[in-house]
Amino acid sequence: MTEQPEGGARLIGRLYRTARWRNLRTAQLTREPLCRLCDYAGDVVAATVCDHVTPHRGDEALFWAGPFQSLCADCHSRHKQREEHGRPTLTFAADGWPIT
Repeated sequence: MTEQPEGGARLIGRLYRTARWRNLRTAQLTREPLCRLCDYAGDVVAATVCDHVTPHRGDEALFWAGPFQSLCADCHSRHKQREEHGRPTLTFAADGWPIT
């Protein structure tokens, strides 16, 4: 896993508190109100997290670039846990097909 530059975590924490992020998050959750991973599994669960499909790892340009997906908190936690431990994760497009 790539380390964040010193102070990177603080910078990213600040970015999550900006109006720009809140607006982006709201737009994503409005566009895709259901958890993408639950929806693919046939479950209807409201999404609460705007997830970065491409991990930004503290890179501000990647933080804003997207793409984004809507997830429930449980799927987001599981997805990120797998990613942080170097295990493959599956991400699905809005049509249900895996994104490789």
